[in-house]
Amino acid sequence: MCRRIRAPARLRSVHTGIPGWVVLFAVVALSLAGCGSYPGGDAGGSGSVSSAGCNLTTSEIEAIGDINDIPKECPKLLPEENLLGRMFILGTQEDPQSGVLRIFVIGTDSDGNPLQLDDFLSATVLIDGITANPKATVEPVAAGDDVLSLAFNTDYSSSISDAELGTYFTVYSTIVNNLPLPDQTPVMEGMSIIFSSSVVVKQDWTEDPALLNASFQLDAGFPRENTAFYDALGVSLLRDPGVDSDGLVERCRPAHMLITFTDGKDTASFRYTKDTLLPIIDDSKAVLIMLGTLTADKDTLMTLAGDQGAFVYNYSLSNIQDVVEKWAISLRHMVKFTLDSDTGFNTGTIRIELGGETVVVERPVDGRCESQ
Repeated sequence: MCRRIRAPARLRSVHTGIPGWVVLFAVVALSLAGCGSYPGGDAGGSGSVSSAGCNLTTSEIEAIGDINDIPKECPKLLPEENLLGRMFILGTQEDPQSGVLRIFVIGTDSDGNPLQLDDFLSATVLIDGITANPKATVEPVAAGDDVLSLAFNTDYSSSISDAELGTYFTVYSTIVNNLPLPDQTPVMEGMSIIFSSSVVVKQDWTEDPALLNASFQLDAGFPRENTAFYDALGVSLLRDPGVDSDGLVERCRPAHMLITFTDGKDTASFRYTKDTLLPIIDDSKAVLIMLGTLTADKDTLMTLAGDQGAFVYNYSLSNIQDVVEKWAISLRHMVKFTLDSDTGFNTGTIRIELGGETVVVERPVDGRCESQ
């Protein structure tokens, strides 16, 4: 049996009518046109943070050792996340030769344990509410499955210490190191961006985990200024015209993910806003994992992540590290569902159901590039 999955409050649950039993499902709406604040906080979260009676300095926030010590006047410092206890459809891909459709999936239970092949073997795939026929097969991602384009954004604003950056780079390395399969072609390519008032590509696209991990080292010479959070997201997703490299949404692989850390609200962006980013994210169907501490705005993190991505906010850096590293292990257990061309998925909605509470993710097929 599949382990029980906790449903994030923002996503709806569907009960089957059987007492104590619900289904976890991810929905894919097919579209095969293409192929394969914290109020009062300042730029980096330094100084006094105040809102509706909450008046704490950054050092006082950092000194909070227990959730029960958070003043009741400071509700936005309460930790929150929807990364664990859910299933993610990372992307989909149609093979033009065979006509099959592949769906790439990861997930965890509410304790952060990764969903593994045995869990997914019990899944049911439905098309417009009807069980797929022929039945979808499920297997681990294997050599030759060039699945994921993954971008990392790291906030270098003046309020972030070297030690904090080191912690986040450790988290990033954990994610990267759980993706390559032993003795097999990497399933991931990655890019790393750092930002404060300016945005710099630290490592352009590479399939070499060693190069990507090397970019997760402190750049002592990078100016530690304000927070161009939105500009960093925009550059990662969609590089400027004339730049001899793609943004995330322009990459050929079927799955696109962006992982971003910030400890403050945006004050330095001049090219992108939240409102201009949202249609780009929605159109690309990229999975955004948003990580925030201190004066980062939870509502903004949640909005940008949407239903396809996830966010983690915690006043404690170590607690964020614990949550994300649990989730990272699920990447090692990525599976692919395969639907035969006879299934007839050219139009309609695909849904994946697992035992447990319900999570819904609606997304079209990502078919920018034909599979090889």
